[in-house]
Amino acid sequence: MSQWFFTSDLHGQGELYEQVLSLATEQRPAAVILGGDLAPHGTGAPGVQHQRVFLEGFLVEFARRLRESVPGTELMLLMGNDDWAANQDVLERHHGTLWHSL
Repeated sequence: MSQWFFTSDLHGQGELYEQVLSLATEQRPAAVILGGDLAPHGTGAPGVQHQRVFLEGFLVEFARRLRESVPGTELMLLMGNDDWAANQDVLERHHGTLWHSL
């Protein structure tokens, strides 16, 4: 378990997250790094809320499934330019339990 996986710009696309989970289950890397643009596109207050729902729902569940499928693999997340900074608290809330926020 020495390799690390890196990808970015998943933009909330569930099928891309599923591919990451599948590859991690097969290859069992030491870490999976998602380097930004985690959530779906959104503008204004509705966009911030839409991303929050995604992060608190889908992303939390993805992290739990990854942890169950590949125990010992660390998940590291970095918000990107399309992710609203107002939602950084969601990443920080789960830092150290489900993932590491970079």
